[in-house]
Amino acid sequence: MDDVPVVHLRGVSFTRNGNRILSGISLRIRRGEHWALIGPNGSGKTSLVSIICCYHHPSGGSACVLGREFGKTDMRELRRHIGECSSEIGAMVHAWEPLKDIVLSGRFASIGLYEAHSEKDEERAGMLLSLFGLSGLAKRRFSTLSDGERQKTLLARALMPEPDLLVLDEPCAGLDIRAREELLDAVETLCAKDAGPTLIYVTHHIEELVPSITHALALREGKAVASGRRSDVLTASVLSRTFGVSIDLEQRYGRLLPVVNKP
Repeated sequence: MDDVPVVHLRGVSFTRNGNRILSGISLRIRRGEHWALIGPNGSGKTSLVSIICCYHHPSGGSACVLGREFGKTDMRELRRHIGECSSEIGAMVHAWEPLKDIVLSGRFASIGLYEAHSEKDEERAGMLLSLFGLSGLAKRRFSTLSDGERQKTLLARALMPEPDLLVLDEPCAGLDIRAREELLDAVETLCAKDAGPTLIYVTHHIEELVPSITHALALREGKAVASGRRSDVLTASVLSRTFGVSIDLEQRYGRLLPVVNKP
């Protein structure tokens, strides 16, 4: 199975309400790689993620995730092998629900904990809470947590089912600098684990991309600007074309800092 791509998209297009959102997207993500999906707002990132996370079928082309071809597999069952952390999930989580129950619900890919869980599930939830420094907050309601604590809770929830693929969609949105850096440190730790999941990190903030990101796909107006190794895609030239503004790049501690050139 190691030679089977984690994600394999071939000529994918996506149309909604008569509007073409994605055109001709091809992507092959192999095990051991960690990808960034970058582009400005409206570039099609969210639609592409919705396909990769098995919520939508492409309008054209073919899609295969974790070795299972769309149209020939149970999408609900497949989603159980994909961890997802996004603002949409954060908005759906019950505000009154205890943090620990939210993490446990990730085992069943459900909003709310309705199914019986095992002692092993309890142990894993406890381990994840400890990993993200949340052990002392296990009984706290989601509504009482800080933004950083909420994002860590959602990340722990995404990891609960021991996913083969982890998708983080704008995970740092709304976080202050300290909370952002704490979350990114956790992401870097996950990427460094040999047995950890393959990561797709979705953002339009280049400075968030941790050193362990190995590859990138840049989108603009629903089309790929560039795709491949980090060193080939995260360049001033590619980013300038992607975001439609002249950009220079500085590098510090393995992170890239974009600087806009002003006339």
